[in-house]
Amino acid sequence: MSFAKISIIGNLGADPELKYTADGKPRLEMRVATNERRKAAGGDWEDKTTWYRVIMFGERSVKLAEWLRKGRKVYAEGRLQVDLYDSKEGEKRVALDILASEVVIVDRNPDADPNAPRAPRSAAPSQGAPEESNQSAPSDLDDLPF
Repeated sequence: MSFAKISIIGNLGADPELKYTADGKPRLEMRVATNERRKAAGGDWEDKTTWYRVIMFGERSVKLAEWLRKGRKVYAEGRLQVDLYDSKEGEKRVALDILASEVVIVDRNPDADPNAPRAPRSAAPSQGAPEESNQSAPSDLDDLPF
């Protein structure tokens, strides 16, 4: 088996949609935009936005749906699927889907109440994921082997 793995950091273009499959499993769909800025031939800066549909299954997607809103910055990682299709106008289009194994909220919610519970930091793979370790990160970052 082979597949393409991708990781992105971008902003949600809309509130995520939580739906359920026919067999009752949660399915969270997010529209995430990444932006790239580069200098054009004339010397002016131009921005290029790429849109991804990030799809996550499992119970963690339910928790993420509670915390994610349009404009939030997220890190998403997973398997890339490319779908080629024709638009209603007959134009060739490409859809970039990420079947997420991990989604992490990157920014702090500016509207959050400081006394409110904190948002979950990440959602691990929905199936077959190893249990999280209770070990903490090293206190001295200079001791890291890389």
